[in-house]
Amino acid sequence: MRTAETRLLRWLALAALLLLAGCGAPPGLVRPNEPTRVARIFEVTAPNEWARYRFYEGELWTIDGSALNRLLYLANIRDKYHVFGAGRATKRRPDGAFYRTGMDAPEIEAVLRDAITELGVANVRTSNLRPLQIGETTAFRFDVAFDLGNGLHYLGNLTFFERKEKLNLIWFSAPAEYYHPRDAARVDQLLASLSIRK
Repeated sequence: MRTAETRLLRWLALAALLLLAGCGAPPGLVRPNEPTRVARIFEVTAPNEWARYRFYEGELWTIDGSALNRLLYLANIRDKYHVFGAGRATKRRPDGAFYRTGMDAPEIEAVLRDAITELGVANVRTSNLRPLQIGETTAFRFDVAFDLGNGLHYLGNLTFFERKEKLNLIWFSAPAEYYHPRDAARVDQLLASLSIRK
C-alpha cells in the first residue's frame, strides 16, 4: 500500500474514533453570552449557541453540524507530537506535521498547513499570519482556505499560541458560500473574548 493511502486510512480511523467518542454521549450546549471554559485552558464567551463535543485535550463546537461550521480547540500538544494527535515523531518517522518546542510562528503555520493537507483536502492555502495579544500571551492567527473533493470551498482561520512549552490552537472553518459569511463575525467576537489560563 502506498504511503499516501496509508496516511489517509490512518486519518479516517482517527476521524472515526473521534466521531464515536463524540457520539457516545449527547453534545453539551454552549449558552450565549456566558463564559465557557474549554479544555481547562481557554475561556470564551460565545454570542450564540453551539453544540459542544468534548474529547481528550480538546473540543469540537458546531452550530449546524461539523461539515457546515466547526470550531476545533486542541490543547497541550507536546514537543515532537503531531498537531492533530496522529502520534509522535520517531526515528523511523521523523518527518510530518509534528510540533517542536521553540518553533517560530511561520514554522508553526507551515506545520499546521501540512497537517491540514494530510487530512486529504485539496488546495490548502494559508495567508495573513499576524500576531495578537491575549492578556499577557502573544498568540498568532492566520487565514485558511481549502477545498473538499465534493466541490465545497472552505474558509476560516487558525489561532495558536504556546503555553508551558506546549502548542494550543483554535481552528474555525465553514463553507465559503453561505456559512462562513454568516458565522465569521460571531466567531471573531468569540475569539475577541478569549482568555488563557496561566
